[in-house]
Order: sequence, then structure tokens, then C-alpha cells
Amino acid sequence: MFLAVGCSLFAYLLVRLGPSQILQLLLRIGWRFLLVLAIYPFFELARAAALKKCIGGEGWPYRDLLRIRVAGEAVEYLTFTGPFLAEPTKALLLRNRGLPPERAFSATISEYLMYSFTSAAMAIGGTIYLLHNFELSASVTLVAYIVLSFAALLLAVPAVAIAGRIYLIGSIVNALRKAPRIGKHVQVDQTTLRATEDGIFSILRTRPLRFVAVLLLEFLAHGCLVLELFVLLRSVGQPVSLVAPVVIESVTKFINLGFFFIPAQMGAAEGVYAAVFHALGLPASAGFSVAFARRLRNLLVSGAGLAFLNALRRRSHPKS
Repeated sequence: MFLAVGCSLFAYLLVRLGPSQILQLLLRIGWRFLLVLAIYPFFELARAAALKKCIGGEGWPYRDLLRIRVAGEAVEYLTFTGPFLAEPTKALLLRNRGLPPERAFSATISEYLMYSFTSAAMAIGGTIYLLHNFELSASVTLVAYIVLSFAALLLAVPAVAIAGRIYLIGSIVNALRKAPRIGKHVQVDQTTLRATEDGIFSILRTRPLRFVAVLLLEFLAHGCLVLELFVLLRSVGQPVSLVAPVVIESVTKFINLGFFFIPAQMGAAEGVYAAVFHALGLPASAGFSVAFARRLRNLLVSGAGLAFLNALRRRSHPKS
């Protein structure tokens, strides 16, 4: 149902913004799409390196971690579960490669938390810049404040939990176990859960240099997306400075999380990009075209991710 709604929104925006104009913009990208495909792997490389830092120790092939990351991205992009299934999938793939379950989950959650922290920081900065430097409509202003509030919450709650060594995940799981109807479906080993949270505290609290290294790798990953967006903006004929792609990337950070229930965020991504471009004084059709180009990139990467997922499942065996 959600996919049908997304497809309907996509079709509406396409007709509203002009199919011929959008086609011209996409054709204008042309060979530069190959440059986009060349930039994006560095995003995955940076996040795979961050995951390796979170795991710690030696003997974990970087190539396998990269494949696990891309496989998880495919699950996140192509299903209606978003990161709620993608992150456990990565952890389970790590476990199948011989990593103890608590270590696999703590490393995966820690990497995702660090990426979320940096995403929230960028979203806060980009949204504040948007609010202070552009005349926005009442509806866009409201959405901007919602994004700002969500980003601040996403940044503050885990940070307080980690700094105060609060077992937040365990508290949430235990609350779900007591909830009517869904409680009986929540089956979690309490010992493993506590060990997982202890592992998260160890990764993010006890070794400052590792924390800083992971933080820098996550910002490097974001930088790759900003560079990709800069190339796409120039490709569709928008001679903008580097500020515009930074703001656009920052404000649109939570599309995947906010619309996780729509497979591939069909229609939602195009709508958000069109609205943000319009708010910045850029053509909404350019925003739609940029979002569609990124969709094509995601589909290609997801294809590779599904192949990696199949291969990893076939050769899942513990390390000696």
C-alpha cells in the first residue's frame, strides 16, 4: 500500500513539474552519472572503515566488511523496514563470519549511532542556515522546525544515555516485552543484550582516539555525498557554490529514516528534494531530477548489495 502511495506521488510530481523538462535535465547529466558512480563507493568505503574501527582487533577482512555494509544498504533501501532490519542484518552477517553476537551487534549499533550523530549535527546546522537565510512558506517553516527538533532529539537522547551509561536499549526492549499483543514476539537474551550495550559503552566511551577516528570517518562519508550532490547540481545546470549542496544534503538527511515504510522512498525523496530546491530558490524540477539520479545510483548499488548478501549467506562460516 505504501509503495502504491509513493508511486502515485512520484507520478503526480512528474506530471506537475513537467516530464519533458525533467527528461532534459536527466539527459543533461549524461556521462557525469559515471562520475557519480565513481564517488559513491568512497561513501561505503568510509563507513566500512568506521565499522572496522568499531569492531576493533585484527583479522577482519576489510573486503568482507564492505560487502556486509553494501548488503545491509540493499535491505534498507528495498524494503519497508529501513534501518530497523538493515542494521540487524549487518550484525547477523558479522556473527555468521565468526564474530560473537554481542560484539557484532555492539559494533553495528555503534557505527550506526555515530553516523546518526553526525547526520543530526549536519541536519541541525543546515536547517538553522535555511531558516535564517531564506524566506520560507509557513508549511516549509513548520517542517523545518520538525526536522530541527527531531535531529536535536536524535543527537541528545543517545548522547545522554552513553555519557551517563544508561542502558537505554535494554529499557526499551523490556518495555516492549511488557506491552500487550507485541510483548510475546519480543524474544531477546538478556545476557547478550546487556553485553551488547556494555560493548557500545566500551566503543564510544573508553577509547577517545577510536571515537574521534570513527567520527572523522563518518564526516568523510557525508563529505562524499556532498561532493556527489555538487556534481549533480552542476550537471543539471545549477552553478551553485559549495554551500548549496552542503545545505541540501544536511536538510534531506532523514529521508530514509522518515519514510522507511516506503520501499526505496519512492516519490517521497523526489517530493522532499523538490521542496528543498524550491526553498533555496532553485528549480523544483532540478530537485526532482537530482533525487531521481540518486535513485538510479541506489538501485545499482542495491543490485550489488543483493549479490553480496546472497554470496555472504552461502559462505557464512565461523572464523577459526
